[in-house]
Amino acid sequence: MQKRFLPQDALDVLLKEHALMRDEIKERLKTAFSHLAYAGAVAAFAFPAVEKTKDWVHPLIASSLVLFGFAVLAWVAYLNMRWVQLLGAYVAAIEHRVNEHFGEFVMGWEHYAECARAPQWWKVPPPPKWPRAPIEEIVREGLAAWRGRT
Repeated sequence: MQKRFLPQDALDVLLKEHALMRDEIKERLKTAFSHLAYAGAVAAFAFPAVEKTKDWVHPLIASSLVLFGFAVLAWVAYLNMRWVQLLGAYVAAIEHRVNEHFGEFVMGWEHYAECARAPQWWKVPPPPKWPRAPIEEIVREGLAAWRGRT
């Protein structure tokens, strides 16, 4: 691997951002799984309750409300999982740039996860594809904003 050195400030920013992105991934996963659990609870408890409320509310209206609540919770969980994928792709870009700085493979969880996911492609949706700005531009803008605040 060819070395491409970064200034120490840029390396510090990248490593700090890497840690923040990992924390963001953990929080997004917690949110996604809690909403998925809520959706499961709606399915488990509210659908059977529709029959008990037929004296107050028409069963079609009650079923529609339950289905709508389930769909909203499942959609929020899905959106959070997609954000986790975006964050993972960004963390992989940071890891790649840090590895280039050191000229060897020192960070690599996202690379490992991508390799481990490849044989099971049918279980996980593909990572998002979008034109990415070079990590140097992102770091340069971040440093400029940080220096502007101090």
